[in-house]
This record gives sequence, C-alpha cells and structure tokens, in this order.
Amino acid sequence: MLDKSDESLTRVYNALANPTRRQIVQILKERGKAGFKELHDTLRISVGALYHHLDSLEGFVAQGADRKYVLTDDGRAAINAFSSGEERIIANAAQAPPGESRIGFFSRELLFGRTVFNYLSQEPLRSLPIAAMILALGGAISFMTNLEPILLFYLNPTQGITKTWFLLLFPLGWFITFAVADVMCNLFYHRSGGELSLINGTAFAMVPLLLVPGLILLVQPFSAVIQSATAFTILLQVGVQVWVVCLLSSAISISKGLKMERTALISLAVMYLNITAVIFALSLGLF
Repeated sequence: MLDKSDESLTRVYNALANPTRRQIVQILKERGKAGFKELHDTLRISVGALYHHLDSLEGFVAQGADRKYVLTDDGRAAINAFSSGEERIIANAAQAPPGESRIGFFSRELLFGRTVFNYLSQEPLRSLPIAAMILALGGAISFMTNLEPILLFYLNPTQGITKTWFLLLFPLGWFITFAVADVMCNLFYHRSGGELSLINGTAFAMVPLLLVPGLILLVQPFSAVIQSATAFTILLQVGVQVWVVCLLSSAISISKGLKMERTALISLAVMYLNITAVIFALSLGLF
C-alpha cells in the first residue's frame, strides 16, 4: 500500500506524465502567467486538446481574475517532484491493468469514433472538404429518396414542397445541430473556440442518419416492404439516434476538451430540443 508520499507522487505523475502538460507547467513557471490564446499559439495544439490538458492539471494550474492561467503552489512544486520521483512511480505503475479487448476497442471506435474525430481535429481546415462531402451526400440522398430530413429525423414530404429544397434540408439540420451544441458549450461550460473542429465533427456524427434513406435507395424495389415493417423501421431509427448521440458526444468532447459525461448531456439536450421542435411543427401542420 502506498504511503502519503507515494500517493502525492502518483498524483503528480498522473498529471505530468504527458509531455504537453509538462510544457504548459514550464511555460507558466517561466512567464508567471499566460492566457489561453497565448498557450494555444505557443503549443500549436487544438483548442479541445488544450482545454483537456488544462482540466487534467486541475490543482496545479488555476485561472486568475484576469482569466490568465497561473501555477498554484502545488504546480510550482510539481516539476521538481516529478523529476525526483519519476523512476519510482514508473516502477509502481508497471503493474497496470491489462488493456481492453479488441472487441471493446472496435466497439468503442465504432460507437464513438475517437480516432476519426482526433484526426479531424488535428487539421480542421484540411478536413473541411470531408464535412462538405458528407453534407452534399446527405442532401443528394434526401433528394433521390424523396424523404424530408428535419434536423435529426426523416419525415414524409410536405404536400407542395419543392423537391429542390431537399438538397438544403440536410445541411440546414447539420448547421442547427452544430450551432445549438456550440452555444450550449459556451453557455454551460464557458468553452469557446474549436468551432472548425466541431463543424467537421458534427458533420461526421450525422453520417448514421444516412442509413435510413440510404437503405431505401439501395433496395428501392423492396422499399414498400421495408416501410411497412413498422417494428423494423422504429428499431432502425432508434438505433441510429443512439449512435448519433454517441458520435456527437465524442465530437464535442474532442473539439471542446470536455469530459464525455458532460458532452453526453449536451447531445441529449440537442436531441430533446430536436424532438420538441418536430412535435411542435407537426402539431402546427408544417410537416
């Protein structure tokens, strides 16, 4: 069992094992204080990654009244403690629990797409064409299947609606989803920045929505049978919505540097607002 000294060193090691976090502490040690933008420009990492590292340094780094980050007393002592205790803590950490199984890894990647979102956030400007392709594909599939996408749901088309508008409804749903998620992050968790990364992530999170019209498009001769299978259609749409919530939570987490339990609340709030809007529109006879 570890004594208090070992527990303290373990806490330091867990916080500073990452080289980026050590660099943040070193910058603050040399400069005294630094703003978020200053740290972002110096480290050249994504906004979400910087927020994540700052959260992991809680107790070692604090934000002053001027919104700039400074080292706490623990933070000033952390670098020295890490240097002197690194070898001992690494030895204690050698008996780490085994990694997750391959099934667990692939299911996590499939449900949450962490690797894909990390890739999209590294070079968000270069990844922007991928998001544009997803939105164009969503509009095209909606146009070809004659299904009307309302944010995160598909409905039968409204009488008299011009079919050309179907090309724009999927991108419009994406934009509203992105905007609501971004506003909620800023409003509830005071996380600004990373918008371009969230733009790409939100587009990718909506890919599962294409399963419903895509399936109908691929099996057009049997579409009537599929549409008549009420239980199958309901289960498919419920499964798609759960998948979208998981992907959207992961996209927000990486772009804003928030923990998944917080981003899940934002994703669910987006979904509930979506459901409320659809029910309200249906009650008014708009769809």
